[in-house]
Amino acid sequence: MKKTEHGFSAVEILLAVVLLLLLAALTVPSLSAALNAWQLDADARKIAATLMSAKLRTASQATRYRVHFDVAHNSWSAQRFNRTTGNYEDIADEPAMSLSDGLSNSGIHLMADSASGPAGFPTASSEFIIFNSRGIPVTDTGVPNNVIYLSNRSTSYAVTVSEVGRIQLWKFNGSLWVTE
Repeated sequence: MKKTEHGFSAVEILLAVVLLLLLAALTVPSLSAALNAWQLDADARKIAATLMSAKLRTASQATRYRVHFDVAHNSWSAQRFNRTTGNYEDIADEPAMSLSDGLSNSGIHLMADSASGPAGFPTASSEFIIFNSRGIPVTDTGVPNNVIYLSNRSTSYAVTVSEVGRIQLWKFNGSLWVTE
């Protein structure tokens, strides 16, 4: 090297690497928390979209549809009522969906119940949300239980279907449920 050319010494490079590692160590946890919150919101919106799809199909095809929630396996699927057999069957072009696809160890899960619920809705999650041929939620036993809860370690969401078929997304802010 010529005397007029200057490079970085090994100490300077080492110091820069240490500072970058320190910066990464400080930002990764907050970035991870933000990604987890976005994934929880996306999962809640996927559930709402599946419910909306089932509701719209009921009206367009004049038959019952339901969304089945498998809390133990954190999954759900849309099903169509087969009038011939009297049973609900999975929809071929809509496979079962799972929570938090692609984000390992997210801690996001469907909940069987919640300590509280949005006003007018029960605290227990529904196993099925059924829509009649007009897109109105129904049950075989009377009053519909049209809510599903999901949560990560710090935030809870609820997806509800009102008695008239309105699908809403709720977030628990620590003291009360607010619509998203």
